[in-house]
Amino acid sequence: MGKVWLLKLKAFLHDPPHKHWIISMDNEECIKKFQLQEKSRCHEILIKSKVIEPLLGEDLTEEEEKLIEKADTQAYPVNRILPPVAVKIRGEDVIFFDIFSKKIYYDILAETDYETENKRFLELIEKLATNYKLSQINKEEKAKILFLFLWRFYQKFFHWMKIHPADTRAPNHSIYDHLVQTSTLVSALPKPAFLLFTIGPVQSFIATARKTSDLWAGSYMLSYFIWESMKFVVEHYGPDVIVYPNLLGQPLVDLWLSSKVFGNSFTDLAQTEFDEWFKEWNRVPRSESLEGKLNIANMPNKFLAIVPVNEGEALKLGEECEKNFKEQLKRLAKKTAQRLEGILNLDRDLEKIQLQIENQLLKYFQVYWAVMPWFEEEESPEEALAGYREIIGETELYHTISEFTKHVNKILGKNQEKSKKYRDFSIAYSLLLELTEKLLGARKSIREFEQLEQKGRKCSLCGEFEVLPLDWEKLRSKEKGLVKENERLCGVCLAKRLFPKIMKEELNLSEELKFPSTSEVATIGEKRRIAETKEFIAEFKELFKEFKQKLMLPNTVSVPKLKDNQLFEIDGQWLMKESYREEYIKSEYTENFEIEDFQNMVQKITKLLEAYKINPSRYYAILQMDGDHMGKWLKGENSPSIMETLHPKVVEHIKQHAKDNLSSILYKKHPTTPSLHQTLSRKISTFALQEVRRIVEEKHYGKLVYAGGDDVLALLPVEEVLGCAYELQNAFKKVLSSEASMSAGIVIVHHKYPLYLALKEVQLAQKKAKDERQYNRDAFCLKFIKGSGALKECGGKWELIDFLKELIEHFRKEEFSSTFPYQFFEVVDRLYDDRNKEQVIGILRNELKRIFIRQSRNRNALEKYTDEILLPKFDEIISKTPNGVMNFANMLIIARSIAMEARI
Repeated sequence: MGKVWLLKLKAFLHDPPHKHWIISMDNEECIKKFQLQEKSRCHEILIKSKVIEPLLGEDLTEEEEKLIEKADTQAYPVNRILPPVAVKIRGEDVIFFDIFSKKIYYDILAETDYETENKRFLELIEKLATNYKLSQINKEEKAKILFLFLWRFYQKFFHWMKIHPADTRAPNHSIYDHLVQTSTLVSALPKPAFLLFTIGPVQSFIATARKTSDLWAGSYMLSYFIWESMKFVVEHYGPDVIVYPNLLGQPLVDLWLSSKVFGNSFTDLAQTEFDEWFKEWNRVPRSESLEGKLNIANMPNKFLAIVPVNEGEALKLGEECEKNFKEQLKRLAKKTAQRLEGILNLDRDLEKIQLQIENQLLKYFQVYWAVMPWFEEEESPEEALAGYREIIGETELYHTISEFTKHVNKILGKNQEKSKKYRDFSIAYSLLLELTEKLLGARKSIREFEQLEQKGRKCSLCGEFEVLPLDWEKLRSKEKGLVKENERLCGVCLAKRLFPKIMKEELNLSEELKFPSTSEVATIGEKRRIAETKEFIAEFKELFKEFKQKLMLPNTVSVPKLKDNQLFEIDGQWLMKESYREEYIKSEYTENFEIEDFQNMVQKITKLLEAYKINPSRYYAILQMDGDHMGKWLKGENSPSIMETLHPKVVEHIKQHAKDNLSSILYKKHPTTPSLHQTLSRKISTFALQEVRRIVEEKHYGKLVYAGGDDVLALLPVEEVLGCAYELQNAFKKVLSSEASMSAGIVIVHHKYPLYLALKEVQLAQKKAKDERQYNRDAFCLKFIKGSGALKECGGKWELIDFLKELIEHFRKEEFSSTFPYQFFEVVDRLYDDRNKEQVIGILRNELKRIFIRQSRNRNALEKYTDEILLPKFDEIISKTPNGVMNFANMLIIARSIAMEARI
């Protein structure tokens, strides 16, 4: 399609953003008001004469104009189930229904001064039409730049578009969404298809980590590679065709727009919203805030796009995305080998090393994709229904679409033109989407196996591939902190280890990303506690400076919230006396030091730590969260009823005039739509980009590893993790829906506990939080793993967090005895098992009260707390959580353990 961007731009602009304000006026008055020459529908003439002609001229054929008209027509049924009704909604009756929050916005036209907004709209178009730099390029390239500009900034210029409905009769999606879907469909016609693309593995790749930087690198590689895979589709058909994830505001997409698309085209635009964005992205060096956003893995490992089928285009796009993914792996292999060459002077071995890394990367990663064509124009939704029933069965979705189609056919049987409109294939969007997921699942089940000969020693990190034939001791000595003593890595794991350095160049970052160590995260509370102890800090920094220089220790950083802390660049492990052991320094860093000199420095530092009673926690927390039932949200299973998405006047009309019991459809769930997909993706993107980092890093002294939509992984101090998890859950509900929820796995573990084992534990904890036989979603599962390996676990619904935090505070203030949790646990361990549950519950309640009260002189206050809080919570937990008695007993011990580790 030679004019794809001209088509997309005109399709995107076919309605003005303030369409319903214009059509709410009398047409004659409107034409006179805007000084329009033609006598037709006012908003159409306004767009033609004031927008399209100044921007594009008349460069589209009649056939191409019909494509836009068809895309506009199909963008409506694909988004709503609207039976044939003759109801007009105008003026003060225009409302908007948020399909997730279920909030209704009334009389929305009265909320905005549309006289001013119309003026701003026409001024924007005039600026774009008269832009000198755009006038110097060909029309197709100009159309591409203009389209991408409007796609990115339309909603920022006219924020009210988010609640301005596309269809006042079914006000469940915005005018902006309608314009996006029209531009999406016009580039996919005459026959659209779904392209569903995914890469992996995910969990195992991320969890294969010894260092926290490995953890970040694993998650970021997947996010970066999925963007690079989809970029071919985006460059040729636009970011609008990516239904999931929503790309609006994604940092990697903004980077592409600013560096590869806009250039200097809009430097004199004088639009505040754009000018601020443009300056921020083109500032050298970039701001810390912007680089912080760029450094977070924000994209899931798959994408869904609507693309054209014609002449095998969809298949070509899938192949090109796969090719791009593999090219990225090869490019990573090359950059990794070049890094090694700069350190080790590989000479003739360079090509061999690069090939080995490349082969291992290509062998390790898998890519799967599927194409599901929509129907030929002459076919009907019944074709999709038949295929869906055969493969998936007669689900609620099947019956909703089937019943709607059947009744519409009866009502409009004699009116072929209207019948065709309501029978359009796009009404079967939700059916086709589920079939696409099944098709991809079938593709994944066909495993491709290619033997990669591995003769030598296996990688000490993943244990899967042969180690690279490198001089590892030389690498260790020349690149401090890259590998530890006796660590030997394969190409996959070494590429991951070097990835932060590679991405510094790739993203043009001001400095290499450094990730705080587990030891650093554990000591954040202590650093905060001693922040004003100026004498200690000054003396410690002076001593440590000499120690670091003589041992040539690597540079480190803390979490972003401690940026202004005097100890920001000193790893927290150096506040722990045991870190100064000679054997530890030799195994982790270097053997090149004078023993006597070393011992003298260590003696001075450890004496200083003792003098000021510096005793940081040795424990930190890993938090992993994700949204509950997100598959159901995507499939529309949590959607409101069709009736809720229609204007009340339309519902009333249907109930009064419906034939053949059509009104029964009103009570069925609304099937999924592109708008639902885009809105969901936009909301979870907002959550990931705006809420997660703010909560984890700015409020709770943590470090975010990834925030891929509804998935979160973060490292936090012990004293902050429960509050952070609870706040993330509440923010998720606020952004998405009050009916949405997240589940969390939380592991508190010693800073020297193997990271890959801790990650396995947090994954298991999250699974328990979601498991219907355990805590059954909307819940947390908390594990505390002692340095000895002893593990305690508790969990429950989110409301238990307040009780747990309250217990921690009482233990921290020594208002409760520190021995009481262990004494009660001994009683439980001795008396309780599932077979005698009913007989011993009463005994355990009495013992709980007896043991709790006897430990303190403040008997009256403790009796009151026992009767009003402790015993009711005991009853609640044993009745609502699996193995509730042990859960409660563990909760007491964990609360006491956290209190012992909290420093602030």
